[in-house]
Amino acid sequence: MSVLLALAASAAAQSNVSPSAVQVQPKGDAAITLTTPKDPLSGQLDRAANLIKEHHPKDALPVLDTIISAEEGGHHDDKRIIFSARSSEESLFYLMEAAVQKKNAVALDETWSTAYFLKGFALIDLNRADEAKAFLDKAIALAPMNSQFLAERGEWFKSRKDWKSAYADFNSASAAAEFSTDDVKSSEKRRALRGMAFVRTEQGQLKEAEKLLNECVKIDPSDANARRELDYIHSIK
Repeated sequence: MSVLLALAASAAAQSNVSPSAVQVQPKGDAAITLTTPKDPLSGQLDRAANLIKEHHPKDALPVLDTIISAEEGGHHDDKRIIFSARSSEESLFYLMEAAVQKKNAVALDETWSTAYFLKGFALIDLNRADEAKAFLDKAIALAPMNSQFLAERGEWFKSRKDWKSAYADFNSASAAAEFSTDDVKSSEKRRALRGMAFVRTEQGQLKEAEKLLNECVKIDPSDANARRELDYIHSIK
């Protein structure tokens, strides 16, 4: 765990108020603010997510475009660095990094970054993957330590057999899983490790792939995907 991550975790643990009420004031001239109240557009985001889940990605696109247009328009003149995070710990990490660099920053809730991510996801479902990459990039720009976003872009690179870029994103997703909420921390960590292992398998680096998959099994012995990949590696050794 990095020093900044440790400090962020400590600050979050010691705070007894909601993320929208927590503020951090660094030394120097930079001012940072941790999150705003829950974005009123979050309900529309849930609607879009449900449409995608129910296999209606085309219907989700106009909903997502409305959210994205509102978010981009609402922050068009904002000179601060803007982040969009899903947890207090993640927000604190971004803002403390900005403070170290003496830059003004604000951390919003996850609505904006997730809207970009879901649009990318919907476009992939619609076989418009070439268009999706730009929205995955935008999601990651707002939430650079979101393991889910990084792993999805890793999958995008993997589908194009760009092994170097895919491995880099999966590796970043593995590290970013430290910021994932407790309910998804294990699954997102293991997804990233399996992605790294897949790349190494394709590159013929079976020993490293096996090591990565064994890490998955150590985290969760019931990880069937990791065990299946291990069996495959053992069969071709």
